[in-house]
Amino acid sequence: MIPWIVDWPVWQIIRVTGIVSFVSLSLGIALGIMYSYPVWPAKSKTKLFKLHRLFNNAGIVLMLLHAAFPVISTYMPFSWKEVLLPFAAQHDAVLNGLGTLAGYGLIVVLLSTDLRNAIGKKLWHLIHLLSYPIFILVAVHGFFLGSDTVMAGIRWTYIGSFILIGLLTIGRLMFLSSPGAAVK
Repeated sequence: MIPWIVDWPVWQIIRVTGIVSFVSLSLGIALGIMYSYPVWPAKSKTKLFKLHRLFNNAGIVLMLLHAAFPVISTYMPFSWKEVLLPFAAQHDAVLNGLGTLAGYGLIVVLLSTDLRNAIGKKLWHLIHLLSYPIFILVAVHGFFLGSDTVMAGIRWTYIGSFILIGLLTIGRLMFLSSPGAAVK
């Protein structure tokens, strides 16, 4: 291994990229749900959409870094097989496997968005709805595996994200069920 890479604070990088990725993806999902509310003027919708993409793209890049850095970790090293193959990790196979599955799910949602015109809006929307179970997988992975979850602020970040996404989803469902609501 290249010595200067081993000298990096890899364990801290893994922790920070995981937490910041979760926060970024949570905000991206929240903005996506808010974007679907039928109350926004066109300029606001455009801004919400741009922020939705920004936070989700940043979250995915950070997720990829979070997944790659354990391979160079000397504290708790992972092989590429353990990182890329769900449930193959020697340490906490189930929780790490959930993280791996979530990572693949995020990539599928991202690719489906890039291919939206080719696959059609209906299929894109169905794939996009996978964001909800992916969010749950990411949250379970981080909450139960993350070493920083013992800190109240981090624990409340996960809980607050669940509450935020839940309330926004309930609000969206209320819009859908209101008389004259158009499905977007």
